[in-house]
Amino acid sequence: MTESTLPETPRERLVHEFKNHLSVIVGFCDVLLRELPEGDAKRADLAQIQRAALAAVALLPELPGHASATDA
Repeated sequence: MTESTLPETPRERLVHEFKNHLSVIVGFCDVLLRELPEGDAKRADLAQIQRAALAAVALLPELPGHASATDA
């Protein structure tokens, strides 16, 4: 078996799923930030949510069971 076809461990699956959920958060924040006008008060809140999600994505390579830094 090659490395790409090896079965994932439970931790690797968890990291993968966590990344998927964070990607949705980052993506929706991006869409909403593009749609809201510059002066809208909600922009700061959305930007903060997006920064927090991106920070969490950046931590994924540090989690036990993470396959490689290129997965995040």
